[in-house]
Amino acid sequence: MIRLIHLIFIILFFIASNNCLVLGANASFSFKHYNTDNGLSQNTVRTILQDNLGFMWFGTKDGLNRFDGTSFKLFKFTPDEELCDNVFHRIIQDKNNNIWVSTENGVYIYNVLKEQFHVFDKKTDDNISVNGVVTDMVTDEDGDIWMSVEGKGIFHYDLDKDNLNFYSIPIVEDGLKMVSLYPSKDKGVWVFRYSSITLHIDKYKEEITEFNLEDDPELLLETGEVLDVYSDHNNILLLATSQKGLVAINTVNKTHKILLGKDANEQPLFVRTIERIDPNTLWIGTESGIFILSTNSNKITNLRHNPAIPNSLSDNAIYSIYKDRDGGVWVGSYFGGVDYYSNINNNFELFYPVLNEQSLKGKRVREFCNAPDGNIWIGTEDGGLNLFNPRNNSFLPLPQPLKILYNNIHTLFQDGIYLWISTYSKGLNRYNTVTGELVTYTNTDDPHSINHNSTFAICKDRQGLLWVGTLSGVNIYDKEKDQFNRVEEVKGVSIQDIFEDSSGFIWISTFLDGIYRYNPSNDTWKVFQHDSADKGSLPYNKPTSMFEDSKRRLWVTTQGGGFGLFDYDTETFTTYNASNGLNNDVVYQIQEDVEGKLWLSTNQGLVRFDPEKEFFVSFTVDNGLKSNQFNYKSSFKDSSDNIYFGSLDGFIRFNPARLLSTNIKSESLFTDIFVNNRRLSPSAQNSILKQSIMFTDEIQLPHNQNSVSFQYAILDYSGLSRNNTYYKLEGFDEDWIKSTEGQQLIYSNLKPGKYKLLLGSGGYGNDEPITTNKTLSIVIKPPYWLTGWAYLFYSLIILGGLFLLVRYLNHREKLKRKEEMRDFEQMKERELYRSKINFFTNVAHEIRTPLTLIKAPLDHVLMKESFSDNMRDNLHIMQKNTDRLLDLTNQLLDFRKTESDSYLLSLEPQNVTQLIKESQLRFTPFAKQKGIEFEFYLPDTDMLVQIDKDAFLKILSNLLNNAIKYCESYVRVNAYIQDKDQQFHLFTENDGELIPQEYEEEVFKPFVQFAADEVKNGSGTGIGLALASSLSQLHNGSLRLENDSLVNRFHLILPVGDIRQEEKVIEKVDYNELFVSNNGGELNRKTTVLLVDDDIELLQFESKFLSEYYNVLIAENGKEALEVLKKSNVNIVVSDIMMPEMDGLEFMERVKSDIEFSHIPVILLTAKVTNQSKVQGYELGADAYLDKPFSVDVLLARIENLLQGREKLRESFFNNPFTGAATVALTKSDEEFIKKLNTLVQDNLAESDFNVENMAEHFNMSRASFYRKVKGLLDLTPNEYLRVERLKKAAHLLREGDFKVNEVCYMVGFNSPSYFTKCFQQQFNILPKEFQEQRTV
Repeated sequence: MIRLIHLIFIILFFIASNNCLVLGANASFSFKHYNTDNGLSQNTVRTILQDNLGFMWFGTKDGLNRFDGTSFKLFKFTPDEELCDNVFHRIIQDKNNNIWVSTENGVYIYNVLKEQFHVFDKKTDDNISVNGVVTDMVTDEDGDIWMSVEGKGIFHYDLDKDNLNFYSIPIVEDGLKMVSLYPSKDKGVWVFRYSSITLHIDKYKEEITEFNLEDDPELLLETGEVLDVYSDHNNILLLATSQKGLVAINTVNKTHKILLGKDANEQPLFVRTIERIDPNTLWIGTESGIFILSTNSNKITNLRHNPAIPNSLSDNAIYSIYKDRDGGVWVGSYFGGVDYYSNINNNFELFYPVLNEQSLKGKRVREFCNAPDGNIWIGTEDGGLNLFNPRNNSFLPLPQPLKILYNNIHTLFQDGIYLWISTYSKGLNRYNTVTGELVTYTNTDDPHSINHNSTFAICKDRQGLLWVGTLSGVNIYDKEKDQFNRVEEVKGVSIQDIFEDSSGFIWISTFLDGIYRYNPSNDTWKVFQHDSADKGSLPYNKPTSMFEDSKRRLWVTTQGGGFGLFDYDTETFTTYNASNGLNNDVVYQIQEDVEGKLWLSTNQGLVRFDPEKEFFVSFTVDNGLKSNQFNYKSSFKDSSDNIYFGSLDGFIRFNPARLLSTNIKSESLFTDIFVNNRRLSPSAQNSILKQSIMFTDEIQLPHNQNSVSFQYAILDYSGLSRNNTYYKLEGFDEDWIKSTEGQQLIYSNLKPGKYKLLLGSGGYGNDEPITTNKTLSIVIKPPYWLTGWAYLFYSLIILGGLFLLVRYLNHREKLKRKEEMRDFEQMKERELYRSKINFFTNVAHEIRTPLTLIKAPLDHVLMKESFSDNMRDNLHIMQKNTDRLLDLTNQLLDFRKTESDSYLLSLEPQNVTQLIKESQLRFTPFAKQKGIEFEFYLPDTDMLVQIDKDAFLKILSNLLNNAIKYCESYVRVNAYIQDKDQQFHLFTENDGELIPQEYEEEVFKPFVQFAADEVKNGSGTGIGLALASSLSQLHNGSLRLENDSLVNRFHLILPVGDIRQEEKVIEKVDYNELFVSNNGGELNRKTTVLLVDDDIELLQFESKFLSEYYNVLIAENGKEALEVLKKSNVNIVVSDIMMPEMDGLEFMERVKSDIEFSHIPVILLTAKVTNQSKVQGYELGADAYLDKPFSVDVLLARIENLLQGREKLRESFFNNPFTGAATVALTKSDEEFIKKLNTLVQDNLAESDFNVENMAEHFNMSRASFYRKVKGLLDLTPNEYLRVERLKKAAHLLREGDFKVNEVCYMVGFNSPSYFTKCFQQQFNILPKEFQEQRTV
């Protein structure tokens, strides 16, 4: 009885429904389209299924598609696969989670674990298999599979028992052979054939029974195809037929009702599919679109494809409808692919222009404004003004005056009964909504007209003032005078928005110049602009709008800098942009919902922002928006808390509370894994992946396959979850990483170890923390050499190694003691060697000063005095031995230079034949004294070799000296140049005691002599051969001992030319000595020489010698010398270097850096003869450098040379009227002094009372110090120098000829022309007038 009442209710409902059919495309049903352009294999979708994991499967006429919400994976017939057909009729999933597909060539099963298809080749006991066109396939409540095959019959497969049964059924011969199935509730299946009586198969009894209607036995014979069956209620079957529409059958009473037989045009309906969406809604797929049957509203809605509505159905031929587990509806059509409808996404109501319908005019929505009667004015930039009724979503006709307005609306403002309307470039309009009067204001020459024809902002403050912002500034409308007053502070500035906050401040947003704020209480202005160096500045200089929320917080949006929150206390902004999670930095408008959340329109969709938690949620076209790009100044909130945002393609309306009520919990899955860029398949032979990655909890990879990437799917087809997906690899990532749209996770070069890959979501709408949805353990196995067995092996090796190491260390300790003893002995030898070198070097340095006191007086006496022959011979013997001692000293110093790599060669082509002959003459007396043969064998032609002359003579002298010293009867010398290798060879032979072969290397070591069959270390100097060997090596040559059985033979080899120096080259400073012949009458007795030396005897000798020619002052160190310089006029200084208290180098540096003494030349006279010492001395400003021992004549000549050189420069300056004083300076400090002095004099030439005191005061010097400085530098008193400069200036003026002599006289500071003439003639030996006349000649 209850069932009957229920059926009657349904029938009555549908009878009533047929009278309420709504035809057409309903804009509230917005579909998202998937077709071949998005990756679908083919646009005819016959069957749809969502599997247990959440994937959507679509069967087409050209392949099977699996969809994860982002991409399609295609399964298609290929020669190497078992899948042998691409036309799919049905998709089901069995209780083992495997996917079954029916095709026109049998049934195939997809193993989800192995990700592999195989053909269903099970056969019945009668050897009948399922092949051919399988038109339908269903599962019953026990999980058994039922299949219908055209031309054969029905197959029943018991999945648990793995048993296949076949039922043969009669087929209508003249009709279609398609058979549809539907499982019955009494453990069987209903069978629907083409225009035939319904059959029922009882699987337990294995019986086939017929079923026909009692109220109309002919009906089932006229239905045509039954394409789908749906059990709507108990015992009620809904049949989708091709000829009778939608038919309801009561299987108990055997009665029927045609629920939907014709469309609104009374045309028969071809029904293909049925799906219940919710308890009150049924979707019917037909050849005429979708019919939605609703019990709540008692109406039927027909959804059809409309080319003018982009989100309408793609096609009217509907083949399949499927409701997924989230409530979304998938619609498969014949030509349009798949359409998806989501109740979640449809929370956004879309309004856009529809052709031939009363809809929005214009797509670019710019402004919203309240209108009378609860309506809304809407302005667009391409369609003009619209009047919208939000209660029934209709667009009302405009009043006649408003129809003529320009179609580019930029500003709307309702001011009482007036509506202000701004049209771009066409002026500002005021419309009286009561009288219909329309007034237009445009820019004219009148200063009280509006300042520009493009108005972008209107605001009325609490004082009742109407602020109007244009592209050329701000106007305030005077209502009484009906005119505009211009605001000078923003004149010429393009205005974007004007806003008054709750404190009464007026905020003016500009296009490019930041924000202007006006304070009416004190009539002050302040400008806020962006400063990249100031974090608290305006986010960007292109503000788009201002907004104050319910908590009186002031927000600013910008075009390119995100948005910001203003702090009234600090008057700074807190910026929110892409770095904080905002999806796009162009923000147009802000609206606040009832929960205090802010909604922002951007260039990349809509954003919900929680100001308290600073959390963003984004909405895009994937979530139901029509367009991602919104528009300027285009937002609105009505009295029902609905929010409007205008875009470049219409506008949207939504209620935030309803939008956020849906919480999607989507499945997260890993769908593919790639190792070293190669996809792993569980079906591949020897695959590391044993089952599909979707069902794998852990994967182990070898160490050399440690670069992995994963593809994952978020099975949320609304698109909400994909915006908040995060991932993290524990053991590698420190924190969660937000996923990008690519949905691919890549990790390269993972180290061996255990990892865990997590997929999580950040919640939606309620700011949930990130929760983990999917976990995959990853184990990177270590290489075999890092396994446990390997470490055991290593341990054994280490233990064995430690044992061997201990033995080795013991043995090494013994060897170490021996080596330490040997090293100790060698160290003692080296110390002894260094001690000898240092000793002899120091002695040589100390000897040079006494030698100076011997050699200098001796040379002077021999040159100046007359003696008897006997006395002169004795003195010559003394001179000869003094020179010999000096040579020995120099030899020691030369050897030290070669040891320290400071000996520098001066390589020049030399006639070595001549040098050998000179050495022969020098050593001949020595040879005759010993009574030996002294023979030389030289070529007839001269031999030219590129050598250092002094070094070569030292080599040759040591070889000849040793040869003569240790020979018995003869010494032979042979020299030649070998053309083959361009080398010079020199041999010395003697018949002395043979040096043993084992000492051939020892004889070239320092302090080694061979005599009396023993090697004597330290006896004598023993450095001659060592020095010769070192000098030959500096020439890139060699010196070696080549003995035979008869003679000692030394062989010298030198390259002939192209010698390269490997030593560090120090730039030589070439100072030519100039020996001046001094006549007593010519010497300047006024010249004063300061001698500085700590050796009293040498100081006395120098003083005695030089006092014959100069005034001599002495000092024993640099400190005393400075005191002498301060008290006396000194012309030249001769100083030693090594002195106590202050050495010569420091003294000279002080002299050259002091402007009072820098002009005094300095000669360094010292025993420090190293090149480094010389270079250091010259760098500090030394004028000359003489080595000890020295010749007093050379010293005298050097002094006179320096003095005469400076005297010539002074004479040139003094006598030449056009030579400047700067030519006298020899140092940079003197040059700067003279330049400064000359500038001072030139500036004061005309001042006759300008004197020495003025000049000294200018240089901050005492008169005496200034006098000494000028006198020493120019050999003129300051007054003489002043007179000379006056006369030189006069010469210049006379030569120019522009002035007379008397005029020039006064111009240069003379008071008397006669005195001027006298001075000029004395200075230049010519009268001024004659000098001037020479110019004209």
